Amino acid sequence: MQSLFRLFEGRLVEMQSAQQVLTNYFQALGSKQIDKVIELVHDEAKFIILKKEPSNKIPLYGTFHGKEGVRNYLNLLEEAEQIESFVLHKLIGNKEAACAWGNFRIKVNVTGKVFESDWAIICEVEQEKIRFFQIFEDTAALEEAFDLRDC
Repeated sequence: MQSLFRLFEGRLVEMQSAQQVLTNYFQALGSKQIDKVIELVHDEAKFIILKKEPSNKIPLYGTFHGKEGVRNYLNLLEEAEQIESFVLHKLIGNKEAACAWGNFRIKVNVTGKVFESDWAIICEVEQEKIRFFQIFEDTAALEEAFDLRDC
């Protein structure tokens, strides 16, 4: 069983829940504080972005490991897309896991096309760091915005 407290500056403090860690992730990402995002990532993190296998046509697809893998993903995200709107409908969780869902509107940089999608994220947290993260969205709409089929 995971401890609900940790030692901080000589005193016991309550550990952040997965829900709070994911909230902090969204806040840091939204304010483009990439170093703060990376601080929230576990050394052995596994981030699955839309599809487990990478694609040479959609650079965001794939599984990214550890802090450097997540930094690489965030760099690819910045190069590939401009987020025009991002709406969080709900974020729920407990000490170890959280999920969130909402919708967004994104412009693909290489084509200039815009697409909209609902999205969902699940994550697992260990020692107040994101250990597992997976995002789901409308990949058919994404592929159409990239002018691609059958990725």
